[in-house]
Amino acid sequence: MKLTNSFSENIKHCECVIFDLDGTLINTIDDLGLACDFILKEQGITPCWTNEDYKKFVGNGARLLVKRAFSNKLSEAELDELYARFKIKYNEIKLDHAHAYEGIKQVVSALKKSGKKLVVCTNKPDVAAKGMVEAIFGKEAFDIVQGAVDGKPTKPDPTVAREILTNLGISPKNTIWIGDSDVDIISARNLGCESIAVTWGFRSAESLIKENPGALINAPKDILKIFNLDIDNR
Repeated sequence: MKLTNSFSENIKHCECVIFDLDGTLINTIDDLGLACDFILKEQGITPCWTNEDYKKFVGNGARLLVKRAFSNKLSEAELDELYARFKIKYNEIKLDHAHAYEGIKQVVSALKKSGKKLVVCTNKPDVAAKGMVEAIFGKEAFDIVQGAVDGKPTKPDPTVAREILTNLGISPKNTIWIGDSDVDIISARNLGCESIAVTWGFRSAESLIKENPGALINAPKDILKIFNLDIDNR
């Protein structure tokens, strides 16, 4: 676990924690890949990507995931059509293999008990995101779950996250963003808050370090260490 000096100071004033979803709270890569494979097969293409490939494709939203799965060779009209098909298929299978990372449910519970506002901000389509979080964490774990909505900018644009904090009455300076990709670190920087980068998700530690997160951690339990909490929030 590595913390910057500024992060150590800002953590004392944290009122809100924003979590990424895929690769941070939930391991979703199997079903994301299977949904892409399904669309490829529909188009007469034999899937050739591994889960390691799909880990590199995710992070900028499902539309770009589909584009990358088709080797960036789709026209905008083709991409619109296949992205719509992907969303339908993924929503059907999104819980087939998805599961919370070991220990992360306890972390979320402890943070909630400590009085922090908890938010999920993800580039996953909004319907899929809300359904997945409720199914795996329950209705009360997070104060707000916000996925991608057509017509609104996605991460790393900070617009949606800023709207959420405004509605909660919380300053970015009193917020910590936790995610597994460079997209989340850049999102936090654009929003004006500190970031925690996690290495158990879809990106390598080396790629995360390049973006200079406020903290770099290797296990969910490290989040509790940062906030001076234990599982029971004693």
